Amino acid sequence: MHKIRRAVEVLFVLTLAALLLGGVVFVTGQAVALIAGQGAWLTLLNETIKTPMCIAASACAIAGFLLSYKRHQNQEQPQKAGAR
Repeated sequence: MHKIRRAVEVLFVLTLAALLLGGVVFVTGQAVALIAGQGAWLTLLNETIKTPMCIAASACAIAGFLLSYKRHQNQEQPQKAGAR
């Protein structure tokens, strides 16, 4: 079970990093495109970066949910053991 948790943690960290990096590139690219007046650049950013960012955000959210759920279970078990 520890290996699965570790794999989910790695997935969470990698997708979070990809999402944050993609967000910085996306917003910076939009700002540059707006300043330069290049509507084609905005379209290019939407077509190339937006979909992978949404996928990374979804994977990160699912991994985060799984990590929080498992941690919640681990916190309850010692309390029950101590009450006996």
